[in-house]
Amino acid sequence: MAPGRRDDSGAASRHVDQRAKARWFSGILQAGGDISVNVFGWDRRTPAAWADALAAEIAKHWQREYRLRLLGHPLSVRWRPADPELVQPWDSLAALVGTWPGRPDDLEGRWAAAPGELAGEKRLVDVLRRIPTRRLIVLGEPGTGKTILLVRLVLDLLSGAERTAGAPVPFLTSLSSWDPAQQELDDLLEQRLIVDFKGLHRRVAGGVHGRRRRCTLARALLQEHLVLPVLDGLDELPEHLRGMAVNRINEALGAGGRGLVLASRSAELRAALRPPDGIEAEVAGAAGVELLPVPAVEVVEHLRNGAMGPAARARWEEVSARIRTGPTVVPAAAALTTPLMARMADVIYNPRHGELLSSVRRTPAELLDHRFATPDHVRNHLLDAFVPAAYRYLAPEDLRRRLRWLRFLARDLQVRRNVTELDWWRLGDAGPALLPGLLVGGLAAVLGIYGLRIPASAGIGLMAAVGGGLLGRRLFGAGSSMARALGGGLIGGVAGTVVAMLTFGAVQGTGPSLTGALAACITVGSMGGFRAGLLGAFAGGFAAVLTGRPEVTVFAPFVNGLGLGLGAGCAAVLARHAEPARGYHWSLTGLLTGLAAGLTMGLAAGLQAGPGRGLLLAVVTAVLGSVAGGLEAAPADTAALTGPALSLAGDRRTFWATGLAGGLAVGVSTGLGPRFPPGPGSDFSFGLRVGIANAVAVGLAFGFLRAAYGRYTVARAWLALRGDRLPRRLMRFLDEAHQRGVLRQNGARYEFAHQDVQERLARQPADCSEGHKRSRG
Repeated sequence: MAPGRRDDSGAASRHVDQRAKARWFSGILQAGGDISVNVFGWDRRTPAAWADALAAEIAKHWQREYRLRLLGHPLSVRWRPADPELVQPWDSLAALVGTWPGRPDDLEGRWAAAPGELAGEKRLVDVLRRIPTRRLIVLGEPGTGKTILLVRLVLDLLSGAERTAGAPVPFLTSLSSWDPAQQELDDLLEQRLIVDFKGLHRRVAGGVHGRRRRCTLARALLQEHLVLPVLDGLDELPEHLRGMAVNRINEALGAGGRGLVLASRSAELRAALRPPDGIEAEVAGAAGVELLPVPAVEVVEHLRNGAMGPAARARWEEVSARIRTGPTVVPAAAALTTPLMARMADVIYNPRHGELLSSVRRTPAELLDHRFATPDHVRNHLLDAFVPAAYRYLAPEDLRRRLRWLRFLARDLQVRRNVTELDWWRLGDAGPALLPGLLVGGLAAVLGIYGLRIPASAGIGLMAAVGGGLLGRRLFGAGSSMARALGGGLIGGVAGTVVAMLTFGAVQGTGPSLTGALAACITVGSMGGFRAGLLGAFAGGFAAVLTGRPEVTVFAPFVNGLGLGLGAGCAAVLARHAEPARGYHWSLTGLLTGLAAGLTMGLAAGLQAGPGRGLLLAVVTAVLGSVAGGLEAAPADTAALTGPALSLAGDRRTFWATGLAGGLAVGVSTGLGPRFPPGPGSDFSFGLRVGIANAVAVGLAFGFLRAAYGRYTVARAWLALRGDRLPRRLMRFLDEAHQRGVLRQNGARYEFAHQDVQERLARQPADCSEGHKRSRG
């Protein structure tokens, strides 16, 4: 072979080797990136790329929801400029834009010259485009169609003709459950984005705006102004919070060019901005439009055209003729002037696709009945008849049950929570507050009496740890991190044990005393704070040593069962979740706590049974304890929308996974531990009883603390068994109500079709049937 040939072959070989090394190195980097995302929750994709993925998911969701809410063709709604007293002067808007860094001028001549030009637009997206600041207030009376117009605005903004890659994503959410006294607007939006969309909980490595810090992707999108807040329901906030909410909104807008859309009833916004005995306020840089009533003639014509077939349309002839000839004397003419009433009437009087006209028991002519002497009588009649009409395909008994369930949900939202958002994870608080604790604590106590035939100092230490932890919560407040509470508990438990041993001596030995410290550490995990855990575990470790005796009395199992039940029950009662769990991943605090617990457990076993068993327990406890110390998170690759059912499924997986991890960690460690005090019988059966008792109690406690599924399941079962207040398969019922138009969905939350529907259902007695209501008129 020629020399040149050999040289070419060598070069090719070296090139192949370099490419192989490059692939190997790239594989390592990719693996490291996957670990950082799926284990630690970090993500290196840019916020703009996530904004594009988020836009696609939001568009798909609202397209489906728009079809469900609309039912037929849309009713045309007009508007006029908002009262100048409720918005800022028009000339100041362009001046404000001029102060924003990097804000372009009106090069295309889109900006309106005066607010009167906004009334000439047919779509809200065109109105928003003509406002220099892109900040819009949508005002209107109840039922005028504010929410459905906001949905249409979101869809128009996400259409291919409007949105470019990397542009802000409109995010529609309700303010009804917001507490502006405790939470900033961006904190609320971050929380809602994380709950509604998978993946936005992940951490952005390197921070944003050049600041070297990690934050969630949801927060990064907000800080980069890649989210356009579309806020509905300002008027649904309590009156004393509305002015504060406006101030919070202005703080979030800041000095940059951030857009905003805000919807409210006119009177409620006026009271918030112009309080008679308070400080006046304005939404910074905002223009506004006010929705107008729709003429009753147009509404009836809309309903007539939406009917299926000539026979169905003919049923509207009498109503149409009476309204045309005497609109001022027919109460129905004054009632049928909003999209809400049009939708109610459409559901009640018009057949759906594939439905026989004979199945529609009510006729439009009843709107002219003398029973309805005022427009309010007509409105209330339509609101009351709407839900039965949505379920008219059901047998009477099935209809009564669904009405009973809906009335309970409406009263729970209206009376107990005073909100309009139906969050499944908050239904756990609808049952008796102590019921989860009684069930979990009772089961743990029974297992403790059966399995924990050890000195009573263990139970006394657990009870002291609970008491000290509750005192710590009272003094220092309740934190939100179980891992930090466990870390504080480990330090406090060991410290309390050492102090008691140095002061009073260790009657039952150093090994059992350290085991008691670990028990106290786990007990205070429900306290949710480092200082509360520290104080509680210190008290538990100290009390266990102080009362330690090597003998097992006849009352010892009962004392230990009571201590175990009190600890597990306390965890179930204290568990409260502002949002559902999304899964699980490791945390540095949990990892270090597990390793430290393993060393402590190994030291205790080594002092009792020798170094071999101590080493085994150290490894087992460290590995399983690290698993149990993980924090919840959702391993998802895209910003996929999380509906209520998917949100519940993710929370349920977290409940069982973390409960299993915590139960195994404690159950295996205590079951393999040396027997104390030595006694007759099989060491295996003794360890099995101890391990099962601890595994079940700790596993349930961990599950309740990490996920909302535990409290939700207990409350759902209680309400289903006690008076049939809720169905056993609640999520299926809620989805059915959503498909029938009784509920509407926004991310992982449901709402009633309108606040007025919720209020009317909440006022009705639980056993009120449709026929009984009709007989009363």
